[in-house]
Amino acid sequence: MPSASRREFLAAGGLLGLGAGVASPPASAQGEAGPEPLPLIHVTDLFHPHGDPDDHFDLAVAYALTQRGCFDLRGVIIDYPPDFRAGDPAVVAVTQMNRLTARAVPVAIGTSRRLAHRRDTMPDAPPRETTAIRFLTDHLRASARPVALVCVGSAADIIVAALREPGLFAEKCAGVWLNSGSAHDNPADPTQLEFNVRLDPAAYAAMFDLPCPLHWFPCWDTTEQRRSGPAGSFYWLPHRDAFEGISEGLASYFAYMFGKSSDPKWLRTMRQGPDGALWAKILDGRRGMWSTASQLAAAGLTVAADGAILDAATAGDRAAFREVPVRVHCTEDGRTSWQKAEQTTGQWMPAVADPATYPTAMTRAVATLLQELR
Repeated sequence: MPSASRREFLAAGGLLGLGAGVASPPASAQGEAGPEPLPLIHVTDLFHPHGDPDDHFDLAVAYALTQRGCFDLRGVIIDYPPDFRAGDPAVVAVTQMNRLTARAVPVAIGTSRRLAHRRDTMPDAPPRETTAIRFLTDHLRASARPVALVCVGSAADIIVAALREPGLFAEKCAGVWLNSGSAHDNPADPTQLEFNVRLDPAAYAAMFDLPCPLHWFPCWDTTEQRRSGPAGSFYWLPHRDAFEGISEGLASYFAYMFGKSSDPKWLRTMRQGPDGALWAKILDGRRGMWSTASQLAAAGLTVAADGAILDAATAGDRAAFREVPVRVHCTEDGRTSWQKAEQTTGQWMPAVADPATYPTAMTRAVATLLQELR
């Protein structure tokens, strides 16, 4: 079917009230005096055709927080795809977001290797296997300010970089915000591991040895139980609510991904709305999401129950989630045990105030951020 006209796109539910209720960016994003944005490298398993669409949402959120002036997005590292994935690294998606936001964020591709053990520095790895590792260390070394790493994919490249340059990570890494693992085992199958952990258990285990702060956001409160819980980041995001008010360019970005498009005109599709029938189908769906809370936390933000985006330092009892200090032990095979701590330990994890209202709050926050990408 040919692409929908603007009128057809609107009739199919696209833009859903464009211009209504779009939040203004904070003062720091409007050129007024404000906090200097935090340097960020986004590490992701972003593929086309996609493995899970949540990764494209996470990328959009990273760009939206950059637009707000919270982050200085220095680069994106995309995992080397496992053999079972249909797609290769979605460099196109990064370039689409660059076009939409008038940026030039570079991309590096991660290693195809798994760590042999949690202290594996891959000493015999050829240069093609260490591109992302060198990308990380070069950026940390060159940065005048510590760099934050948000990891929503494989931990391998971060870990090898940290093992090779522990002093550099101690000095120049502001922290790693890690989306992997589970807060609690599934009682029905205690041997089951979360997906990212299964990809490279040794790399995941080594995350808890890092010489820099670690903000651990377990994907699941209880492994593979698809509901929000008090210590997990997961929530359901209805597409229709999340996409209210988004631009045609951003809708085209999502449609190119959801449709698993092979159209070589991946850039020119940004100039028009998506196919009406495809967009209507997309709007009726929902998305399992894991990484929004960690991205907001890295930016020093949280959300209120009504979805308002708040400064985490002053949110108090309004916060839908906050970070609490913990002590975590992780075995070589990726099994964690943890306890809350009274004082700062250098390790944190989320505490969700009300799992029943958390999904709505997070959905509204994502909608606000996506509206600002135009």
